[in-house]
Amino acid sequence: MDWYLDVAQVFHWAKREDFILWFTGGTSRHRRTESVLNKLVKRKKLRAVRYGKRLIYSIPRRVRGKMFDELSGLSKVFHGLACTECLVRFYRSRTDGEVIAERFFYGLGSVPEWGIRYPNGKIILFEFSTKSNFLYTNLMNGKISAYKRNIGKIEEKFQAKAIVVFVLDVDRGVVERYAGSLGSRAGSVADGGASAFPDGGYSPLLPLFFTDYQTFLNIPIGEALITPIYFWAIDGKAHQLSNEYGS
Repeated sequence: MDWYLDVAQVFHWAKREDFILWFTGGTSRHRRTESVLNKLVKRKKLRAVRYGKRLIYSIPRRVRGKMFDELSGLSKVFHGLACTECLVRFYRSRTDGEVIAERFFYGLGSVPEWGIRYPNGKIILFEFSTKSNFLYTNLMNGKISAYKRNIGKIEEKFQAKAIVVFVLDVDRGVVERYAGSLGSRAGSVADGGASAFPDGGYSPLLPLFFTDYQTFLNIPIGEALITPIYFWAIDGKAHQLSNEYGS
């Protein structure tokens, strides 16, 4: 059961199927997982909440010494489930990586949803954005500007070369145009043009990759790193992440 608790520490919210895919690489019913989850809930090691017609799971959270009422945050559950689903799919694509929970990035200026550090000295920093966050706030520009300032600190702490992968819950055409606009602005800066971001400057080497959530979910299990669906902010073209890792 300790393995399940260790995995739950890096999950946000998770479905039973997320645990099954993590441990087995498949999606068929797995009685051991069902049994372990039930036992952990009964022992209050995991918390189960009904979400629609199903149960979802999370470790009990504590804020300022008090149990956090996760039921009050169900509006954020979709975001948490998406972060977990993407993590599991990346993990099943290359299982030799070390998964790093969100809390280990606190104090570094930028806090990804999670990270995966690989034996070859590379690390993926993952960001998920819902449609409302992408379309109606300045969150994206703020995050990108923050990574520009802070990615060096993250690389120093984890002794790894980073790339940032954004999965956005919007149409693929919107993602492609957004990534392309970043690339064109980077070019204008390199040519002495206007700053790409409000806080000034844009590093032409900033390793930002973008894809849409639906396309990501359509990738066969195990192929998240080798499928060319990620638009690079430098050239606006779709790449596979494995090229960044020499695998």
